[in-house]
Amino acid sequence: MSLPYHVLLTGATGFVGGTTLAAFLEREDYKAGRVKITCLVRGEERAKLIKERLGVDVVVGDLADADVVRKAASEVDVILHTANADHPASGKAMLEGAKQRFDKTGKQTIFIHSSGTGALTDDAKGKFADPKIYQDRDCADIRAVPTTYVHRETDDLIMKASVEGYVRGHVVMPPLIYGRGRGPYSRTSVQIPALIRAALRLKQSIHVGPGLSIWNGVHVEDLVSLYFLLLDDALSGARKAPTGLECFYLCATDTYEWRELAAEIGKRVHAKGAIPTAEARPLKPEEVQDALGAWSDFAYGSNSRSAAGKAYDLGWKPKHPSGSNGLFDSIDKEYDAVIEEGKDEAPKVHIDEMNRALGS
Repeated sequence: MSLPYHVLLTGATGFVGGTTLAAFLEREDYKAGRVKITCLVRGEERAKLIKERLGVDVVVGDLADADVVRKAASEVDVILHTANADHPASGKAMLEGAKQRFDKTGKQTIFIHSSGTGALTDDAKGKFADPKIYQDRDCADIRAVPTTYVHRETDDLIMKASVEGYVRGHVVMPPLIYGRGRGPYSRTSVQIPALIRAALRLKQSIHVGPGLSIWNGVHVEDLVSLYFLLLDDALSGARKAPTGLECFYLCATDTYEWRELAAEIGKRVHAKGAIPTAEARPLKPEEVQDALGAWSDFAYGSNSRSAAGKAYDLGWKPKHPSGSNGLFDSIDKEYDAVIEEGKDEAPKVHIDEMNRALGS
């Protein structure tokens, strides 16, 4: 690949994409002038700030602007898509741009897509822990999830394009993402801040149903480090990372029951004097909409269990590995972020993901 190699980054104003951009600017290849970064940014004001403050190129456009997205994708060597895992139209436009580039030059585009283990959830409503743990050294069970479900339509498009061969696709599937972001705008994730805000609003930490369901977590910096591990592998002359039908990568480091997370939030927020009790309780039906939103069963009551395999095979070394208590230890900083942003802010939701989860 000729230098500098050209990267299209989506989601740079978001939590994950902003942290990815910050980390990219610290890479030695970027500082040595071997990388050109273009960010797809919605809105002139934000685009101007990113260009002037961070010194990267920008394309102003929304994911719904198919012509803009397609053209941007046709001009780059690498697509790092962190903006929205449930916007298949933009994924299709990016792939069309990559196909145009391939047909013209014969060059395969590296496509790293941030999906999520929301694709692996059930409808437990906190009532039970499912023993099923998804693996990624054989992705058959992941591929078997219907493409009508959360995240799966875009994931499947990228997988099929990888099989066809005009992109080298890697679909990264993080679970709950925690930690403070480092981007120019949004620096908090969704789930833990929402649970903290619910505890402050209701004066007590809560969980959906009995809270028996199990999820995993990963620190945002460890997630970003996996993106770069896959990028460096794809740029190397000795590629080891599977693509095609085996393009899916899990990256769980933490494991928790929802009631355990609620108890830890209760303990830590109570210790700050912010709520009158450390004890957690089930969320009442009449509290759901105001506390967590309509997708509470999906986002806070389901099972979604996964085990990283291929990432470790490639040499992934998360700074917050299993057993480090990174998820629970992050709650204090997440609380501080909630106070900075405003404790009365409505809980964040990923609208397209929520709608897909609710079947609407």
